[in-house]
Amino acid sequence: MDLVEFLRARLAKDEQVARACSGASWTAGPSGAVHLDADGEPALVASAETEAYAEHIARHDPSRALQEVAARRQLVDDHEKHAWIVAQGRATPEQLAAQSVREQTLRLIALAYAHHPDYNEEWRA
Repeated sequence: MDLVEFLRARLAKDEQVARACSGASWTAGPSGAVHLDADGEPALVASAETEAYAEHIARHDPSRALQEVAARRQLVDDHEKHAWIVAQGRATPEQLAAQSVREQTLRLIALAYAHHPDYNEEWRA
């Protein structure tokens, strides 16, 4: 499995999990409660030990996760598109340098998944 395949698989899983949750925004309530507004009626999502924990959970709700997946997919797509150009053997030095930066960006994104068994330590940035 190469870096692009690895990232696509992780992003697909992130998307699957986020879509399995409600698309409504989450909000942190008092006493560490996290709610979502489902049909105008707040529903409890989670209970956290502190309001700070609840705020953290609420800030990483499924809608945000889906936005992050979409943004990261764009970076992976851009890398793949330019990798194809480089593979044609007609890339300029500037294009090669830009592709190197894209590769580094993907390696940095992959660090978030370093705990996964398919992560390759050679990708570590």
